[in-house]
Amino acid sequence: MNETPLDVACVVWPHGALATLVARHDVVVCSASLAAEESAVAPALAVLDANERERFERYENAAVARRFAVGRLRLREMLGTLLAIPPGAVPLYIGLHGKPSLARGSQPSRLRFSVAHCEELLLVALSHSGEVGVDVERIRPIERWARVADRVFGATDRAAIGREIASGEDPSTVFFRFWCRGEAELKAIGSGIAGVTARRDGWHPTGLRVAELSTVPLPDDVPSDGVRYQAAVALCTPREASGSRSSAETSQASPPRITPTNASTA
Repeated sequence: MNETPLDVACVVWPHGALATLVARHDVVVCSASLAAEESAVAPALAVLDANERERFERYENAAVARRFAVGRLRLREMLGTLLAIPPGAVPLYIGLHGKPSLARGSQPSRLRFSVAHCEELLLVALSHSGEVGVDVERIRPIERWARVADRVFGATDRAAIGREIASGEDPSTVFFRFWCRGEAELKAIGSGIAGVTARRDGWHPTGLRVAELSTVPLPDDVPSDGVRYQAAVALCTPREASGSRSSAETSQASPPRITPTNASTA
């Protein structure tokens, strides 16, 4: 992995200087709220494309559906600002491993992005520098964390987790720090679940950089009293991401993973 620190700026959306920040930093992480009245769903759906509206209709949980619609609207607003086009005109498509991307031919500035959410909090990582991945979790107790860690982490990470907990750190905080880091890396590499085995074995593409975000700025209507979030963002250059993707996809084994507590609204 590249030892050069990742230059990350974190802001709350909306932000008037977003384009300037994305030009100056390796990655900009925008936080936004998914909380909204039900009356806000219809205007959001009016901006989404047909595939997104169809996906919205498939959600059986009203809260998850609302978060998806509002999240896609916020994502489109951010991308539209950077591309200088209306949110509804942003050409999105779903990639090989379910990661939303800009359609080919619409990226003159090499803009890349990654989306993560936890309950009412949305994070969008934006970069002109390379493929990017972001993840966020609310820190909460993990029963039998050691057993779970044995299932999802490789030997190096498990040893590091054990050392940090033995030094006095809170087990749940340590667990989610490593969890978010791993998820962000996999998103940046673009390998999907096929890359889990390679990562467990200690493999990282040359040049991959990761920043752990123990604090992120929260929108005013996202609960913050007694709530702690852990996030991470990873960056991999397009050349490195392409090479790492083909390497990771050669692995056929897929070890167990924790089922997320919230349905995906990426």
